Amino acid sequence: MNDVYSIIQIDRHSWTIEDNGARVFLFEGVDKSLLVDSGYGKGNLRETVEGLTKLPVTLVNTHADHDHIGGNAQFERAFMHPSEYARYREEFALFHPDSDFELAVSPLWEGDCIDLGNRRFEVILTPGHSPGSIALLDEKNRILLGGDGVIDDRIAMRGSWRDTDAYLLSMEKLNAMRGRFDTVYTPHGTFPVGAEILEGLISGVKRIMGGEIEGVETDFIENAIMYDVGAAKFIY
Repeated sequence: MNDVYSIIQIDRHSWTIEDNGARVFLFEGVDKSLLVDSGYGKGNLRETVEGLTKLPVTLVNTHADHDHIGGNAQFERAFMHPSEYARYREEFALFHPDSDFELAVSPLWEGDCIDLGNRRFEVILTPGHSPGSIALLDEKNRILLGGDGVIDDRIAMRGSWRDTDAYLLSMEKLNAMRGRFDTVYTPHGTFPVGAEILEGLISGVKRIMGGEIEGVETDFIENAIMYDVGAAKFIY
């Protein structure tokens, strides 16, 4: 294994791979395995994954922020929503300027299913944190992989590609689906969290939009303002 990563086994066929504050997920099926995001890419993620599963691995990116795509060059292809393609090229070039990796991508659309043979993940489009952010629903096991939009940590909403109105609609969309999942697997912060976090995120964003919460300066991002809504901290 690689010293960069810490591996936590969730169950017999599921793992988190912890990468300096970013959390990558690996799920092993009977036909293939699913890798959700690739972290910062500063270690040999592929070697780490192949030490856990011998099945072919499909890499899916929940969105194209650099801490979710950094290890993509170690795999032949990545799947993501096409709304992330432009940002993917931009982020990869910015954080990996010396790489000659050709960004091989294939689309994932709302309603697509990733079938591992004995486990299925439904793609749910959740724009806001980024235009093509997706969540993955494992309804059989009542688990949602919510991406960066559903965490109890800092949620970045600063930048031209972020959209608070879209984010609110996405969280309301997920909240309306809570009859299909109980637990949220999170790429940052506490792991896991309960589905009830969605209510706190929704009410918090509404309070921010209504001017009910005073923002404070934060050094998380230069010249950024943080709004602490209890369920999470939103960065603008």
